[in-house]
Amino acid sequence: MRTLYRDFYTPENAVLLLVGDFGPPRIQHGIEKVFGCWSGKRPVAHEPLSPPSPHGRCVYLVHVPGAVQAQILCGCRAITRKHPDWIKLALTNSLYGGAFNSRLVMNIREDKGYTYSPRSAANALRQFGYFSVSAAVRNEVVAASLTEIFYEIDKLRSLPVPESELLDAQNYLTGVFSMGLATQSGLLSQISTLALNELPDEYLETYRQKVRALIPDDVLAAARTYFDSANMQIVVVGDREKIESQAALFGELKTFDARGNPVS
Repeated sequence: MRTLYRDFYTPENAVLLLVGDFGPPRIQHGIEKVFGCWSGKRPVAHEPLSPPSPHGRCVYLVHVPGAVQAQILCGCRAITRKHPDWIKLALTNSLYGGAFNSRLVMNIREDKGYTYSPRSAANALRQFGYFSVSAAVRNEVVAASLTEIFYEIDKLRSLPVPESELLDAQNYLTGVFSMGLATQSGLLSQISTLALNELPDEYLETYRQKVRALIPDDVLAAARTYFDSANMQIVVVGDREKIESQAALFGELKTFDARGNPVS
């Protein structure tokens, strides 16, 4: 832990962001007083290992005896915020399961009542990214929930989204973005996103314009590229006796206990 702290917690590997009502000279003096003696080298850059590229779906069943419901998590590789398709993916995710009125929520929550809070997310890490779908469902509807999860993915991959639905998603995404800039903490969060992801300075100013410029073909292309339905990896956590036969319908099944040990 000391080595990790020495190598990574250095001023050459840090960024300091401040948002508020202050005079730059005075705050600069305070910063130098507090951090002026902090020293350290920039961490050695290592070539990142490429994450695995699975072929075909695989189901990882985690056995929790007596569990009264099952937790589902599906995922596949995606992209980082620096990728030119990031805004397309963000809008497509909003349509699929990233907003309360999204297709997945309306399907397995509002229509079928399988779960209370299904959601999807485009998760951007610094070097790689991933797309994920999650839901906590009743034991008896694990297979039905997974069926609808993949149905909605494949529908977005197959058919252009209607213009009215696209406009609703654009309004939601730009509206949430605008609200996020209305407070000091929200503005700080957005600026930190720029700094940590090395995005261009005009990113915040042009974000809404870029979202509104997207068309149904952009959504279709993003879904076909990043919603990798055929190779998605599936984790289901629950009571094996109640959900194993359902989980096995969706790919090669591998079973583990709650500590990650294989179970025969």
